[in-house]
Amino acid sequence: MDSFRSDFNNIKNLPDAQAETELRALLTRYPDLSSGEKGEALYALGLAQFRQNRFAEARDTLQHACRMFEHAAGAAPALAMTALARVELACGDTDKSVATGRTALAMLKARLAPEDPRLAPSLFSLSFGEYAARNMSQAEALCLEAKELWEKRCGPDCLEVSTCLNNLGRICEETGRAEEGIAWHRRALALRRRALGDHPETAFSLGNLGTALAAAGHWEEGAAVLEEALACYARCGHTQGGDIDGYRRNLNICRSALNR
Repeated sequence: MDSFRSDFNNIKNLPDAQAETELRALLTRYPDLSSGEKGEALYALGLAQFRQNRFAEARDTLQHACRMFEHAAGAAPALAMTALARVELACGDTDKSVATGRTALAMLKARLAPEDPRLAPSLFSLSFGEYAARNMSQAEALCLEAKELWEKRCGPDCLEVSTCLNNLGRICEETGRAEEGIAWHRRALALRRRALGDHPETAFSLGNLGTALAAAGHWEEGAAVLEEALACYARCGHTQGGDIDGYRRNLNICRSALNR
């Protein structure tokens, strides 16, 4: 159905709220779509809802998309299921998210070559779910695998790699490997500085490194890095928020420790 395909492709790059409206109209305009075409439209609709933080609606839409894709070939069914796992995690259903994510990854690995870059988002998404479920060894292994695929596909300085580095730092911190975690955070920060300069994501990496340094008792460097994080946020126009408040508290802890 060429007209559907043309209309659908024109919608893909619209802002999420506009895309949602257009996708709903598209599904009404073409009532006789194949199950695969309907699955594609529903998958896109669910992602648009997810990015607008309407998680319950996105979950229902993506479940519908997965049903439409049930007998489809290729990677689309597993990619839709990966998105569903992310939404289930956002809805607070960690166990269900992990189960969905594991199924999606197994499907994707059965359909793609081992180094296909389309595996990386599913690996990373499942890593996040395993982390939330406190399955740390699984989370770490999946995150490392995702990082390696993104490095091969996009190069070592892509932002997806920086997110993996950040998450590996958190995993190491929470499994008693403080210095290893600090090393991962340093790498994430260096990458974001090169790629982004002054940016909220750079400030976030500074805050994570400063927090890791403080937790390891490196009070002086921790204080300096946390001060830099808050200054970077301020240069980006951000002075309030949960992360910023947390970094301020950690900075005060460092200062108190130095004063003692």
